[in-house]
Amino acid sequence: MVFFGSHRGSDSSPMMGRLSFHSRPDSTTLPELPTITTWIRFALGALCGISLGVRNETKGMIGALFGLNIITFAPIVWYTSWLEADVKSYKSLPFVGVPNALALMLLLWIALFTTWHVEAEKSMGKAISDAMSSMATIPEIRDSEPSLVLDEF
Repeated sequence: MVFFGSHRGSDSSPMMGRLSFHSRPDSTTLPELPTITTWIRFALGALCGISLGVRNETKGMIGALFGLNIITFAPIVWYTSWLEADVKSYKSLPFVGVPNALALMLLLWIALFTTWHVEAEKSMGKAISDAMSSMATIPEIRDSEPSLVLDEF
């Protein structure tokens, strides 16, 4: 099964015609454009997240903003320049799927980075554990009354 139809000779599907260069779709001729845009953004988010994770990117804000720009603006350029879509006929087309694609990008980035930095994660856990155990040996902290009471559910 081919998503956009077959590519045998002149057998082009109606979907390929609606996604061709300067096809000028609107919400009546191509109601699937928001769904297609969302899947394009998912693919871009996955690629950006894998790229950031593989490259061991540690500049969080720079990487997140770079990925957000790619996820948001590449599809906008595609459907305004390539397709020349009537954006006003769609509801919220410019930002459909952006939060989900950004979440996918961050998930893949964090998962790959954490997977490849197990020793750093273990040393950070040991440092936190040592800090907590050393605080318990300080008499002022150990013998003091808790100033904050939390309800347990």
